[in-house]
Amino acid sequence: MLTATDGEPFRQGNLIVRPARPWTPGVHALLAALHRNGFEAAPLPDGYDELWERVTYLPGDTGDFDNCIDMRSERALRSAASLLRRYHDCSALFAGNLEADHLWQLPARPPCEVICHGDFAPYNVVLNDGEAIGIIDFETAHPASRCWDLAYAIYRWAPLSSSAAIEELGRPADQIRRARIFVDAYGLPVAERPCLPDITVERLEALLSFMQHEAARGIERYRRNLRDGHDRVYREDIAYITKWSADIAAGLTN
Repeated sequence: MLTATDGEPFRQGNLIVRPARPWTPGVHALLAALHRNGFEAAPLPDGYDELWERVTYLPGDTGDFDNCIDMRSERALRSAASLLRRYHDCSALFAGNLEADHLWQLPARPPCEVICHGDFAPYNVVLNDGEAIGIIDFETAHPASRCWDLAYAIYRWAPLSSSAAIEELGRPADQIRRARIFVDAYGLPVAERPCLPDITVERLEALLSFMQHEAARGIERYRRNLRDGHDRVYREDIAYITKWSADIAAGLTN
């Protein structure tokens, strides 16, 4: 019999079921508020108890660049950026109230302009006919600035990584071009773009610290991540983004 300690979400009919966590009330309040404010591209909360939480299943295509060809397309890139902008605009309407009332897995980082998704990567986006139409897995949602969330999204969608496995996504020039497409589609003012490489580095450093802290607490997921070398990849990407920082900033603004 599956127990909450197994940790992985699973589908049960039209619902996704996963273990309840201390931040589950905040996530469910966020999802409910999104729908009240007209944002339907996120799961609906369906309740939780001391063991399990339930949200609705969003039908469509999901995956990462290596196993979902449509995720690599410019259509997916542009529509994902537009979807993130709509999500931010909607979450900004109630970010202040949620910040005060709920616990989050990741700490709030002022200025708390929005409720960041926290992991807006291809594997957490749902496509329909090649267009981004939904966002899933809000476990890492937390109050912070737009650029805090946007920097990590660009890191994943460009991707700004030295270890990109897909040939057409592996060259810095191609990655910077895709990053520019993303911020253009998001509608980020040009004046706010030069800081994005530095924010991306700061975001990855914070992720490293979080992973190490959780592993030290005995959380098996993060202990496994460290054993599998995820921390090494993030350190390599921090060095890579730092190396290309000036080129990335120029590509986003010129």
